[in-house]
Amino acid sequence: MSKILAISLALLLLATWPRVLRSQPAEPNDGVHVGDLWVYDQTDDLTKTPINTYTSMVTDVSPKEITTSIIIRGNSGRAFVVFDHDWNRIVLNDIRFTPNDGQGIHAPLAVGKEWRSDYTSKNAQNGVAMKGSSLSKVVAQETVTTAAGTFDTFKIDRQLKEYNVADPSRFLDTEMFMWFSPQIDHWIRRSFVGKVESRVRSASTDELIKYLQKQ
Repeated sequence: MSKILAISLALLLLATWPRVLRSQPAEPNDGVHVGDLWVYDQTDDLTKTPINTYTSMVTDVSPKEITTSIIIRGNSGRAFVVFDHDWNRIVLNDIRFTPNDGQGIHAPLAVGKEWRSDYTSKNAQNGVAMKGSSLSKVVAQETVTTAAGTFDTFKIDRQLKEYNVADPSRFLDTEMFMWFSPQIDHWIRRSFVGKVESRVRSASTDELIKYLQKQ
């Protein structure tokens, strides 16, 4: 994840904002706005230890894109991420995905719905090119409770495969589960298991602990 004063002010806002923790609204929200933010705790599922707490804040919205800044608590770095309106990534720092990374949703969601996605990506900094594909399926509707409240969600099972164009023999396989809440138009929880040559290399979960949405 890639000043200090801005981060301190953002974290101070999160610490002092009244009633940031709240339950899911009865009706879906009216779209994404500049200033919306979501705060997540990230945990290493292999060691059962915390990795970090990070904030995703919307900095710009256009008819086609949502631009966000990712800030890690206690860290001077940040990431720049651009999504489409279905929360597929288009840009991650120096990496551009074409057409997108396929890790968002296909609205409207319904149990049993599935879709495929293929993409290419290129890092403008080092020239590394990747190809990837994913298969996503909505497998359940579940009520999820976190520190941020209680939410009705769609659980999405996603299988991802990615490889370096320069060495297509080595794949990174990732199994991802995402619990997405249409009422706040964001994910409540995401879990990842990454494998190289069928061996688990990483496992982690992001869980929503606070959020703020402009009206």
